[in-house]
Amino acid sequence: MPPGPELAAALALIDRSRLSGHDTVVLLQARARQVAHEQAELYADMAEVADRVRREVVGLPGVWDSDVPKFAAAEVAAALRLTKRAAGGVLEDAWLLVERLPAVWRALRAGLIDVPRAKVMVRETRVLPEPVARRVVGQILPQAPELTTGQLAYRVRRLVLEADPCAARNSYELGVAERRIVAGTDPDGTAYLAGYQLPVGPAAAAYERVDAIARAAKQAGDGRPMDQIRADVYLGLLEGTWNGPGPVHRRGVIELTADLPTLLNLADNPAELHGWGPVIADIARQITTQATTRTTVRDTIWVYSITDPLTGRLLHHGTTRRPVLPAPGSTRRRPLHLEPAGSGDTAHPPTAPCTEIGAQAEPTTGTGPGTDAEPVGLDTGPGAGPEGETQSRSPTAGSRGEDIGTGGRDTGTGQTARPAVAAQPAVAAVSGERAGTTERDPRRFLSARDRAHVIARDRTCRGPGCRVSARRSEIDHIVPHAQGGSSTPDNTDAKCGFCHDLKDAGWVVTRTPRGTTLWTSPLGHTYRKPPEPITRPADLTPAERRLAENLDQPP
Repeated sequence: MPPGPELAAALALIDRSRLSGHDTVVLLQARARQVAHEQAELYADMAEVADRVRREVVGLPGVWDSDVPKFAAAEVAAALRLTKRAAGGVLEDAWLLVERLPAVWRALRAGLIDVPRAKVMVRETRVLPEPVARRVVGQILPQAPELTTGQLAYRVRRLVLEADPCAARNSYELGVAERRIVAGTDPDGTAYLAGYQLPVGPAAAAYERVDAIARAAKQAGDGRPMDQIRADVYLGLLEGTWNGPGPVHRRGVIELTADLPTLLNLADNPAELHGWGPVIADIARQITTQATTRTTVRDTIWVYSITDPLTGRLLHHGTTRRPVLPAPGSTRRRPLHLEPAGSGDTAHPPTAPCTEIGAQAEPTTGTGPGTDAEPVGLDTGPGAGPEGETQSRSPTAGSRGEDIGTGGRDTGTGQTARPAVAAQPAVAAVSGERAGTTERDPRRFLSARDRAHVIARDRTCRGPGCRVSARRSEIDHIVPHAQGGSSTPDNTDAKCGFCHDLKDAGWVVTRTPRGTTLWTSPLGHTYRKPPEPITRPADLTPAERRLAENLDQPP
């Protein structure tokens, strides 16, 4: 039932105590739609109040047009008992929704999205001219109801960078010019010390260094939570009093992915700084230049990912081999620079329309998104950025039997398996003849190459709404190994510790032929997690989209 007076009347008559567990979730969803509807109407009321104030005060002596927002905010503040600052903020949101992005307001009124999602679209498109902002919103709105605010913000930000690179660059430069350090006290008497509007590259490298030092302390026997250790490292480095261990040896500082034309300064397509989101092309070029001009350039390793041009999903993931110069007087049959895993000296990646190459600087690992023309990813670290972390747990007899070794788990040592590539293209569905066979795969753990392939393919935890990096997640069997599930990329995916625990709490996980993960809760509701595209997928017509959805049904 759509939100409105009829749904409101129906909700008022419901007795929660008489509902089944399944129906309580249906009630929750219906009430959320109604709340979104009422909030949209509230925004419309605010916009109308502002318009009436404008009519009353325009033309009065000493009143300028620029004064109207101030007087409208004063009216709203007095009516709703808000501070003037709070009233000005909600009134601005109301105007941006009702006047600037009416399609977002209509989606909110229809209960398709909630206020946090609406605010994400408003906030992320503010740097764009109104016509361009409306076009970007039109592209993302059909997907918005299925996305969390974090997922939505990531995708809108990337669309904004693609739609108007110049506006995004100007906004970034203006923001960096306002960089500052903020300090103060919290309500409980503790203090905060934070940097705002910092340049994203140095901020990512600084965070990674603090994290590496904290992991060294953890490895040396510090039993406290990582958050506490990082905070003490942060303060100790700033005060000059840190006397603990130096950073652990890690393959890299930051992980960046970008397409080749952008790195060659032939295009300004957005790049991605892993854990931090999309960044402007200038940042990608700056980081790449720094990585390739250091004295440690010999340690730079490039990786590539070949993707499906229609879906943007991973087909093949590979790494480069550092060129070996022939000895004087000798000849080499063929100098090889790009080599898929397991291909020996026959190193040419399979033909595909899109290739993503990643460089590892200060030793690195990785893959990342690109575009239609040989995307390139500069991968300089195993999961840089302020993403949620997973507690390290080693499988023991009778517990968590399907964790794939130390797989994607963060062991706290900073040491991760050297990323490599899958020996074969990943199939986006669990292979029935392999997963369902009665003969158990003797390998319980993925090889290092297959593990790297899963991380490259999944990118984030496959849990519903979760965006924890795949590098900081566990690699888990979909069909359990004890039930004949194979230890291959086809039958494994990345799950953070929290989402992995959902399986122990009764959630059932399956995967469709096209790679969508389905989570069925103990209350009987199924939630979809589509695969993360590495490169931008093709724009499908509504008919093509419906056909793809029909093909993507569980077997």
